[in-house]
Amino acid sequence: MLRKRYRMPWLLLIAVFAISAPPAFSQSKLIAIDVLIEPGPKMIEEAQKWNARMREQSPEGFELDEEHAPHITLVQRFINEPDLPKVLAAVEKVKSEFDITSLKMTATGLYHIPSGKIGLAGIVIEPSKELLALQKAVIEAVNDYAQEGGGESAFVSDKSGTPFDPQLFTYVETFVPQQTGKKFNPHVTIGVAPLGWLEEQEKKPFENFTFGATGIATYQLGNFGTASKRLDRDD
Repeated sequence: MLRKRYRMPWLLLIAVFAISAPPAFSQSKLIAIDVLIEPGPKMIEEAQKWNARMREQSPEGFELDEEHAPHITLVQRFINEPDLPKVLAAVEKVKSEFDITSLKMTATGLYHIPSGKIGLAGIVIEPSKELLALQKAVIEAVNDYAQEGGGESAFVSDKSGTPFDPQLFTYVETFVPQQTGKKFNPHVTIGVAPLGWLEEQEKKPFENFTFGATGIATYQLGNFGTASKRLDRDD
């Protein structure tokens, strides 16, 4: 009788273990980050001029502001949000090894990435040895924390309601190696405009100019790969 009293059906036993056992793993939230160079006043001025012209063509396009900060991307990655303090510490170490304020860069033209009937445009910057060395150091600092599989939830939401192009998710996930080393295309994103208008602007002569940098920062990306939310300071 005692033997019968304490027998438990196998299905019930499995259910008990399923409820009481801890989960095998927990999925941390992914965030899309951009470790970037903050350009000096000359580039900010030129980027804002171009952005104003582009918004005349596409009023619905984004304005360069605190949530769309002009910048030069060094690396974009998906990371687990709990790893952010470690990532920031690694980037801080790189910052201590480079004199960013002595960096001189040269803008050489315009380019765009098509997205439907519009294009995301930028001012192209010469990929100097100094820029390549800085990018390499930042990539090495961040690589241990890189993750795959990020989607729209990894980005700062777009207040305008503009849909995210899935190409952006692929761009971030494959930034290393597709946008690094010999494939590095340093640039400052300046806005969106109709494809035809952008193509006409790129045919016109471009007056090269030099500019400096004010620092290195880490942002969470927004729509169109904009630097939307600063992550390495409290304000």
